[in-house]
Amino acid sequence: MSIVVFGASGNIGSNIRQEAQSRGHRVTAVTRSTDLEPAERLTTLKADIADADDVAKIVAGHDAVISAYSPGLRRYPAEDAAELIREAHDALFAGVKRAGVRRLIIVGGVGSLEASPGIEVVDSDFYPAEHKAHTLRNREILRSLKRGDHDLDWTYVSPPLSIKAGERTGKFRLGEDRLMRDEAGESRISAADFAIAILDELDKGQFVRRRFTAAY
Repeated sequence: MSIVVFGASGNIGSNIRQEAQSRGHRVTAVTRSTDLEPAERLTTLKADIADADDVAKIVAGHDAVISAYSPGLRRYPAEDAAELIREAHDALFAGVKRAGVRRLIIVGGVGSLEASPGIEVVDSDFYPAEHKAHTLRNREILRSLKRGDHDLDWTYVSPPLSIKAGERTGKFRLGEDRLMRDEAGESRISAADFAIAILDELDKGQFVRRRFTAAY
């Protein structure tokens, strides 16, 4: 399978790229500025995901697209990050459709998961106020997909509250719209295991036109 990975040098994106390569997929890794080590079945490109024409040219002829795009949330105020997220996804949806690629997996945010009955994480009392603007934008992207605004075979993947570098165990649980916690009350997964869940979804198609989450 040939896959485009946007955000391929980030914490999550680099793990997705490596997991895809380990499974024998041909990967086109798109970054904004980072040079990646050459590898078999790997093509590296520098491009702007917020340009629909660039997106269409890059993804044409591929079987699937995975976006782990993030504007770099520590570098921007939340409102600016929210606008960058909107621009990037508008261009992504338009470019992918223009190129005729149907399968799209988006790594989104945790905020739209249900923290308790009727209350989403972004609206909970423990969620940081400074993250709300871009989190609400991510939630609107998911809602637009669920409304059918984009005629694509999409999957939206929400991480748990904590996703960090860690061991690749292959042992985790899958859920859909509820925040998952372990027996100690922690909501977490390693970036390596999160990548396994994403590539498993690409191979199996269990959550087409649905959202899922993965956690220990």
